[in-house]
Amino acid sequence: MKKVLLILAALALLGSGYYLATSHTTSAQAASHSNLTGIAFIAGHGGHLAMINLADMKSPTDIQDDRVVITEPGSEMEGTVAGLHIEDVKRQGGIHGSALIGQKLYVGMLDGSVVTYDLATGVESKKVKVGSKFCDAVIGPGGKHIYFEDMADGHVYEFDYKTMKLADKIPVGASVCGIQWTKNRKYAYVSGMPDGTVYVLDWKTKKIVQKIHDDSMTFLHQIRMTPDGKQLWVTSGNEFDPGLKPGTHTPEIVVIDTATNKIIDHIMMPGMGVHDVVFSPDGNTALVTERDYGHRDSSLILMDAKTHEVQKKISVCYSCHGNYGIKVRMDNGDPLLCGLTVAWGMKQKPKMY
Repeated sequence: MKKVLLILAALALLGSGYYLATSHTTSAQAASHSNLTGIAFIAGHGGHLAMINLADMKSPTDIQDDRVVITEPGSEMEGTVAGLHIEDVKRQGGIHGSALIGQKLYVGMLDGSVVTYDLATGVESKKVKVGSKFCDAVIGPGGKHIYFEDMADGHVYEFDYKTMKLADKIPVGASVCGIQWTKNRKYAYVSGMPDGTVYVLDWKTKKIVQKIHDDSMTFLHQIRMTPDGKQLWVTSGNEFDPGLKPGTHTPEIVVIDTATNKIIDHIMMPGMGVHDVVFSPDGNTALVTERDYGHRDSSLILMDAKTHEVQKKISVCYSCHGNYGIKVRMDNGDPLLCGLTVAWGMKQKPKMY
């Protein structure tokens, strides 16, 4: 039965953005364990979330058991980005970020819809149309709302997850990708993708009060506050220069001191299309998703948050695609991962139905 399911899954990929191939290259995998307990869920353009047990840090290899399938594939560079029409949308699928509340994933899609997936029952809700093209999904202060950042229209969407309805939308920039808050909830930080700017908002008025930028930041993705609230880490993939021209700057993680709103460090990530970061509860470890452009893979990096030393790096896409001869035929052949969510304390991957 399982073989039948695997074959059907592979055929589904064939018809929706992927094709089968026989040639491939070897993808390195880490063998050592981490000291973390939790399950990582990584969203991607393929329309599913890869699952990784952080205790053993093994790459996903099973098309049935190592992923949560939400929708068909899709690409963020189709349709509209920052108000600019890039190209016609070929597929309406693809996901970019998720938030976990209890046993339920709230997933933001590239068509601006929100769906839920219950990890306990395997039940997926109907799509609820909210925005235009969602990037990250972040649980807000107090846990009352989920905030979805829109890459097409530059708004932050405040979503009431209990009623599954839009509560508010906040205009920020041309295209936004992530949001975080200071510990006192006085200010919010929002990453602007194509202008490489971090916007600081007065959270009471929802108005921009400051902009943080330097010339090395040309194309931003998700952002994350350290558990102590002292630093904001900004993933600057720098795939593009201003005007969506080909990127000429090294990918990096930009570190901002939240007491002064000054940039205090640049963690250089050469060759790595860094996209999201999540900190362990003790703040000692950073988990970073990256897009391995040109290598037909995306990866999960385990980094020492204090020394910035990369301790492990595992394949997240090719480790599974290679087992089934699957090769991506959109996004220039690269499987692109995006937002990272971790169920801390979860010891086993949930059963897939």
